Amino acid sequence: MRTPPAPILLTRELAATGERPDLLSRRAARGELVRLCRGAYARTEDLRLLTSGQRHLLSVLAVTLTGMLGDGAVLARESAALLHGIPLIGPIPERVQLVRPGRSGGRSTHGVRTLRAPEDYETTRLDGVLVSTPAQTLIDLGRRRSLSSTLAGLDAVLRAGTVHREQLTELAQSHPSAHGNARLRYAIDLADPLAESPGESLSRAVMVQRRLPPPSLQVEVHDRTGRLLGRVDFMWPELGVIGEFDGAIKYTRALTGRSVDQIVLEERRREQAIERATGMRVTRWTWKDALGEAGMLRALADVGVLPRR
Repeated sequence: MRTPPAPILLTRELAATGERPDLLSRRAARGELVRLCRGAYARTEDLRLLTSGQRHLLSVLAVTLTGMLGDGAVLARESAALLHGIPLIGPIPERVQLVRPGRSGGRSTHGVRTLRAPEDYETTRLDGVLVSTPAQTLIDLGRRRSLSSTLAGLDAVLRAGTVHREQLTELAQSHPSAHGNARLRYAIDLADPLAESPGESLSRAVMVQRRLPPPSLQVEVHDRTGRLLGRVDFMWPELGVIGEFDGAIKYTRALTGRSVDQIVLEERRREQAIERATGMRVTRWTWKDALGEAGMLRALADVGVLPRR
């Protein structure tokens, strides 16, 4: 079982301590705890420190611990994606997402939503729990989520080799009249294992939707002696432009032993070396720029990467 991002308090464990069985519900009524699902709670102060993805994962784990996954229930959609480590961009449902293949769905209870699924729905076991397979999860999400979120997931699994494009295409074709199939197939065609982060996938989605010319991905740049200077995220050789998604994660990972100023200086020196070696202009944008689109589009427009007519 995956380690919860915060402690989960279970009603059934109160009996062993001699506490009243309604202790947790009374603490929730006072605002000290939040009910995740029937019989499971978390501290309010702990939840404030979690991202939306971590909060949802906590609810998923609470559902598994309380035994709510009996009777053929399968964790699906965003809930399955978080268990599989498939990245998501954008809103994440508050309720845990379940399906019961071949049976009716569309029901919601506190913390849980049960959906319809066909009898041939693909499932696997993860830590002893029934979960939609990575491929099935991507199919479900690709029919309903944004292009940026779908690309982030598709790029990641293709890069890892856990799912192949042919699997996704065959699975999508097995239900040709399913709602959202057109957007799903479009995303499958666009997916690229060369994208190395959700931020790069998000950036590509913006480029596609805003009709920017397609770039080459992860191009190696060498100096005159053949020494590798690095790989750049995006390159438009015909425009003489290199684009870099400036994810904050690269700085937070490198903080140990080096100051932020040192890291920024090293990045700038690398950028200047790449500009000298290629004769191209380098432009950068952040996660916030790509999410809002305007900042990223402005950064690219300033160096001549403009929408096609």
